[in-house]
Amino acid sequence: MTRRNAQLRWRDIISIIVSLAIGISAFSLAGPRLMTELTGVEGNFRAEQCRWQKDYDGVRQRACVGSFTAADGSFTIRRIAAEDLFATDPTGPVASRVSGPSADEAVRPGLMSLAPLLGIGLIGFAFPLWALIAGTLDLLARRRAARPRPEEPHERPSDLPTAPGTARTNSGVRWIHSVPIAISIAAGIFMCHAAAPRLITQLTGVDGTFLAGRCAWGDFDSDGDRTMTCAGDFTASDGSFTLPGIKIDGVFDHRPDAPVAARVSGPSTDHAVQMDLVGSLAPMGLGLTAFAFPAWALTAAARDAADRRRRRRTTPPPTAGGNPDSWGPLPST
Repeated sequence: MTRRNAQLRWRDIISIIVSLAIGISAFSLAGPRLMTELTGVEGNFRAEQCRWQKDYDGVRQRACVGSFTAADGSFTIRRIAAEDLFATDPTGPVASRVSGPSADEAVRPGLMSLAPLLGIGLIGFAFPLWALIAGTLDLLARRRAARPRPEEPHERPSDLPTAPGTARTNSGVRWIHSVPIAISIAAGIFMCHAAAPRLITQLTGVDGTFLAGRCAWGDFDSDGDRTMTCAGDFTASDGSFTLPGIKIDGVFDHRPDAPVAARVSGPSTDHAVQMDLVGSLAPMGLGLTAFAFPAWALTAAARDAADRRRRRRTTPPPTAGGNPDSWGPLPST
């Protein structure tokens, strides 16, 4: 009896969890900006202070802070940061949107900047969606096949003679696993890329203190709590330099009144880093964990290829396959 069998194994469950985590993370990053661009308050942003900052590609651009005025004149935000970076300092008003009068970032219209994050989110949900459909079809097939039927005799690959020492269970790596493998590699690179500079600064940076000058409350989390992000002045411990108006990584439960111990990578940096190794080691661990499945798949695929070469030299080619219409990532045999 042949049927379409999803046959989801533990490795597929791990892939589903990783894919869902990547999809949810991508949409959680893109969601607030997307909602602001679609439903936010229109207005104009005027830059008042700009500084150099590197984007994700390492290109130096201008990050600006200024004021925002609603198009209908209902409110004005005196101190607000522009979420986007500029090639040069904007000399006039820039059309932007904000989520409301208490927003701390102004967003320029344009959905193309969100395309990469939205694409990663959709790819992240692709494999779990396929697994859900495959599992549903498998359950329906099991219900239809409740009554046993006589099975047609045919030769199975497991019945073929094999040379001593060459028979082993196939790892089951198939082309469908390329989606979670690509997602895992992208997630690992992204997490390590985000955490490695922070960790290097914490281990080898210049010691000093950060004095908060401007703080803004963030949105409520799932527990109903709010945290704030701050910008201020950093002073090196030896007094060799001072960095005014830079941001500090991390969030605070309340506005810090006293100087906070921090480190920077050097006199030309645009942000300070709190001395919290756990906050850097956690994403590094997640990044290394994301590389685990691709590493296993590469090793298993290489072993399967070597095993097939040995089998071709020692056994005749099979005359019949397993279940050619399997829905799942693994063969039903």
